Amino acid sequence: MQKRDVGYFWHESFDKGSYLYGLNWAKESILRYKKVIVVEGEFDVASMHDFGFTMTVGVCGSAFTLSQASLLARYCKEVYIMFDNDPSGRDGTKRILKLCKNYYLESYGIKYIPTYLPIGKDPDKILKTEGARGIRNILVKSKEEVNFWS
Repeated sequence: MQKRDVGYFWHESFDKGSYLYGLNWAKESILRYKKVIVVEGEFDVASMHDFGFTMTVGVCGSAFTLSQASLLARYCKEVYIMFDNDPSGRDGTKRILKLCKNYYLESYGIKYIPTYLPIGKDPDKILKTEGARGIRNILVKSKEEVNFWS
């Protein structure tokens, strides 16, 4: 029996930089509310949807690309970045904000709003301990801070 290198096939058929997990489920809500919440990973997307945040999509890790930004720009005007408050999540948020500035994405009327989760908590943990109110408070506080500094 001949061995096959399935890693090569997987690499060629999947591009995590152009993929947004859950967009097929979230598209209708994103269009209705004109906003999206971007989280890290599939599990956080599922939890957010379970608690009523149906405008949530996920990226693979903390990677976010111009391709994903362009895709979201078709549907909404506010993009909430809700990455974990750990080194990779903070770096990912900084990369997104830098991407916005470098490509003038905000000049298209799209507002990128970073959210700041408590250290050691991800959206799923917050939902389990504080419920939807915990996430709502974070989103409101983040938007107020962005408006204050704008």
